[in-house]
Amino acid sequence: MPRHPGSLSVVIMAFNERDSLPGQVRATLAFLDATVEAGQVVVVDDGSTDGTGELAEAIAREDRRVTVVRHPRNLGMGTAIRSGYGAATCEWVTQLPGDGQIAPGTLERFLPLRDGHDLVLSTYEHRGDGLVRVLVTMGYQATALALLGDRCRFTGTMLFRRSWLQRVRLTCDSFIVNVELPLKLMRLGVVPGWVTISAPLPRAHGRSKVLSTGRVALVVREMLALRRGLAVS
Repeated sequence: MPRHPGSLSVVIMAFNERDSLPGQVRATLAFLDATVEAGQVVVVDDGSTDGTGELAEAIAREDRRVTVVRHPRNLGMGTAIRSGYGAATCEWVTQLPGDGQIAPGTLERFLPLRDGHDLVLSTYEHRGDGLVRVLVTMGYQATALALLGDRCRFTGTMLFRRSWLQRVRLTCDSFIVNVELPLKLMRLGVVPGWVTISAPLPRAHGRSKVLSTGRVALVVREMLALRRGLAVS
């Protein structure tokens, strides 16, 4: 992989990912070594109860490029992402899940677009999801179009220039923060670049914590709040 100029902070969100987190952090550090001049890994322990936070702190003691943010209880993906972004120190910022389903090497596709874009978004080449996930995705996109005027087909894997965080206020507590940031930046005139990425890898440990019918009401509430926020911005 070619080495790119500049620095990159990678935020890794983790909730009860003790088995998956070490491999994801090691792979991310190796990616940073190979691709950028300087890098940082921000691990956000979102109130884990399986020792994930203690493990993350042990990793940070071994490598000063690793920063750990710990929540006293589980506050949700959006809050974890916002905490991670707040702890990022590099010129560019991105995120990865702690479960390892998105490999750090995926980020290589984003880096060449930094010359012309302050925001790079991604779509999946082909997810190959089962029927339930397809129906959930269709419902999500239809709701986003109705409430936000955009199907929001982009994934949560993105890259942006950190200085833009001074221009936007992120408020969402769920994964809708991954919609909030791009939409608010585009409202400010930021024209995103686009890449396609491979579908998420199978989980090596544990089970997904994202696909849950109990989160539908929260997502709708946050979309409504985001619509109001975009209307007055």
